Amino acid sequence: MREYAIQEGRSINLVKNDNIRCKAVCKVMECPWVAYASRDHEDTCWQIKTFNDDHTCPREDKNRAANRNWVCSKLVKKVIKYPNFRHCEATTYFKTRFDLTLNKNSISRALMVARSVVYGDEKEQYRMVRDYGIMLLKTNPSSTVQICTTPQPDGEVTFDRMYMCLSSCKNRFKAGCHPLIGLDGAFLKTRFGGQILSAMGLNANHHIYVIAWAIVRVENTDTWRWFFELLRQDLGYYKDHDWCFISNMQKGLISAVKEVMPDVHHRFCI
Repeated sequence: MREYAIQEGRSINLVKNDNIRCKAVCKVMECPWVAYASRDHEDTCWQIKTFNDDHTCPREDKNRAANRNWVCSKLVKKVIKYPNFRHCEATTYFKTRFDLTLNKNSISRALMVARSVVYGDEKEQYRMVRDYGIMLLKTNPSSTVQICTTPQPDGEVTFDRMYMCLSSCKNRFKAGCHPLIGLDGAFLKTRFGGQILSAMGLNANHHIYVIAWAIVRVENTDTWRWFFELLRQDLGYYKDHDWCFISNMQKGLISAVKEVMPDVHHRFCI
């Protein structure tokens, strides 16, 4: 009923609304629109008994049915898809999609609640990172999980970087994949930012095979060097396996490979 009222741009009053019946009329007394529904005899579903879909009243661009919960439910979907969804974009979205005019304070509060629903409490999420790492090691013995933090003057610590290489991934790569490792970094398009570094293999079916990955603040020589040192520990001495790395020509990556694995085969994609 709420979705219908907002879509049609009319305000509806519920004159009867209980466990067995529901009657809705247009708030404009002269308008003949009415809908009546009740439970069926088996009490399993609702059945519409009366429905006059003829509105004689004008459409409105403000609707009390568009309360905070409804507005938040729509914005949650937008924030998930567009993490940096702005106030002006929300205003335009409701106007073009629902022909609704909402005041600035309502949209601001709804956006704040929507971001809280999507992202939760930032500090609480980062406090669970170590628990996540412990659970990975518990469920995947012999895996590698390294979490680095940065101490703050007030005694707190902040997340800096995290490396993960599951035992099944590295063992299967060494046992049956081509000796080719693809390297790449990509931006994380979330509220918290950061970048992901990854090492990918190629299995016998020529499908991409994940070996290891890391979350870092920024992609540079220092973070790549740290990533390669841990990757070398997981995969073993590179000359014994004749690994060949392939990547783009990112300067920090190239210099880090030369420092950690000198003379390793390193080719570049265009």
